Amino acid sequence: MEDKNGVLAKLHDEVCVVKSAEDLHVGDIIYVLLDSADGINTQGYPTRLKYVVVSGAKSDRKQIAAVLINSENDYSSDPEWQNEQYLLSQKSYANFLEYDSWLDCFEIKELKVRKIVARKAEKKGCLNAYDLRVMMQKLKDSEFIDEHLKKVYGISTFELPEI
Repeated sequence: MEDKNGVLAKLHDEVCVVKSAEDLHVGDIIYVLLDSADGINTQGYPTRLKYVVVSGAKSDRKQIAAVLINSENDYSSDPEWQNEQYLLSQKSYANFLEYDSWLDCFEIKELKVRKIVARKAEKKGCLNAYDLRVMMQKLKDSEFIDEHLKKVYGISTFELPEI
């Protein structure tokens, strides 16, 4: 079917843009413009587009916890740090990942939903049940993430999916 006016493309873009906290659920993968205030290395640029996975939300839904997806796993040779990384297969997320990538479960990023919406973040998909279970178990068990943060964002009480 031909889409001469780009109506389908526009509709797809509208459907994929995060419009409110209700659009964000644990396991959702979003593509969002972040800056150093979000706790990421912008590599000298003012902002940087990153894939992140929603890992929790505050009870008022004004902030989410998110885990970064990184294309490389060469930031540290420290075994404790490496244990907090999880390989995502590109084959499982071929509609947006160009190569195998890494979930950085070493820390969570606290992101304001208002900022995510203002920056027109795109919802790209959702972790499969197995990857979601591994990510959330790593976050629950992490000694690097403050227990209070785990509680505030619902990570400690998240029910792991059956696989």
